[in-house]
Amino acid sequence: MKIKTALAGLLIALLFGAPGLAQVFNHNGTNPKFQEMFHKTTLYINNDYANIEGNPFVDKEFQTGTLQFKDSIVVSDILLRLNHYSDQIEFRENNQILGLGNPEDLVQVQFGAHTFIYSDYKEGNKNKNGYFEVLANGNVKLLYRRESIVKREQVPASNYSGGNFKDYFRTAREYYLKTGAEPAHKIIKSQKSVFKFLPEKETELKKYIKTQHLRINKDKDLIKLINYYNSIS
Repeated sequence: MKIKTALAGLLIALLFGAPGLAQVFNHNGTNPKFQEMFHKTTLYINNDYANIEGNPFVDKEFQTGTLQFKDSIVVSDILLRLNHYSDQIEFRENNQILGLGNPEDLVQVQFGAHTFIYSDYKEGNKNKNGYFEVLANGNVKLLYRRESIVKREQVPASNYSGGNFKDYFRTAREYYLKTGAEPAHKIIKSQKSVFKFLPEKETELKKYIKTQHLRINKDKDLIKLINYYNSIS
C-alpha cells in the first residue's frame, strides 16, 4: 500500500510538473493545506442571483476537483466552481460557499472537464489578473476567458412583474495566447490575429492550416493549430 501511495504521489508530481514530489491531501477539515486555504478565504454573504436572469458560473453545480499550489501541494476531492461575475473560484464547505483566497499561489485548478490558471493579461495599456480556462497547453497556451456583468433591460410593466425592467447576466467570451510567464494577450479567432502573435512560424502554420483544412474560427481547429505550433517549436 505504501508503495502504491508513493507511486501515486510521483505520478501527480510528473503530471503537474512540480519541482519535487507533490504532497497530496484529500479534502477534509484536518489537512494542513486545506486549513491554510480555509483561513485565506472570504465568506460569500450575498451570493444570491435569484433576481437576475441567467447565471455567472462555469458549471452552476459544484464539481469535485483538484487544486495544485506552487509549493507542490495538491488538494483533491474538493467541491469547486468558477464564478466569472466575481472572477473567483468558489468552494463549498459545511454548507457554506467561500471564495478561494490568494489565487496567485495556484498553479492550476481542475474540475469536471475544465482546467484553469490564474494569470496576468493585457487589456489595452493596463495589466490585469484573472482566471482563464486552458484550451491548449504548452510553451504557448491558448486561453479562454469569460467575464460577466449585470445589465438592465426595459420591459413593459405588468401587474406581475412589479416593474418595467429586468436584470440579466451578459457574458463576454474572449481568447488569449500566453507565452511562458509573459502576460496573456487577447486575440480574435483569425489567421491574421494568430500570426501576429506567432510570426516566426507563419509559413509552417499556413501550410498546416491548408493541409488539415482548418477553420480558425472554430475552437477545435484553433486548439489543433496551437498544439501543432507547440510541437514544432
